[in-house]
Amino acid sequence: MDRRLLVLVVAVVALIGVVNATAFAYRWMTGTVDISGPSGVTGAACTGFYSIVDQPDISGYLPRAGSNAGAPTYGGNSITVEPSNPVCQWTNETSNNPVQLYESIDVSIPITVGSWYIQDFYGFGYYSGSDPVYVWFRLEDDATYGGYLTTAKLVIYKVDSSGTVTYVTELDLLGSSGTYVSAGSLNPGEAFRLDLRFDAYSAGTVSFKVGVYVSQENEAPVSPTP
Repeated sequence: MDRRLLVLVVAVVALIGVVNATAFAYRWMTGTVDISGPSGVTGAACTGFYSIVDQPDISGYLPRAGSNAGAPTYGGNSITVEPSNPVCQWTNETSNNPVQLYESIDVSIPITVGSWYIQDFYGFGYYSGSDPVYVWFRLEDDATYGGYLTTAKLVIYKVDSSGTVTYVTELDLLGSSGTYVSAGSLNPGEAFRLDLRFDAYSAGTVSFKVGVYVSQENEAPVSPTP
């Protein structure tokens, strides 16, 4: 009697094990990432921010842009621009000094209540390549916090290799985050001049973030969906 009970218990346990078992089909992916330094890159990789004030040796390779980086605004205050990592670098053949395009910039703009136009505070250029690149500006974080500004715009001009300046477009910094504007194309040796326009309603501090998307294909970027 006890032996039959033991067999029954074992059978039940085995049955439960079969019901709860899970079968897995296994697949896999491996990857290798080769990371190049900033020297010798071309195409979309050789685009970035620059200023003729910070790097006078860039003259002759890219148009004059960023001529008002560090310009005074009021009192003892002035615009400050801090660039980040260089993503494209080459050597000025005359001075033998390195010249760089930067991945990003951090801009600080002290103004007063009223209307302000900040002209040519920095440039965004394309140095080395054989084909045009296509550029979109995207409002990542808007400047609506606090309601201190009634107008806030990034104004974009194109500067060709001869120095001719042409209005391109504007990005409303008080608009909806995620909004794109197309700035068209850049050929090697061309750049965008970046301006800012503000109407300040009251004293306070406002921040914003703008992304720049560059491609060798004329196709608008698409934001990823979580």
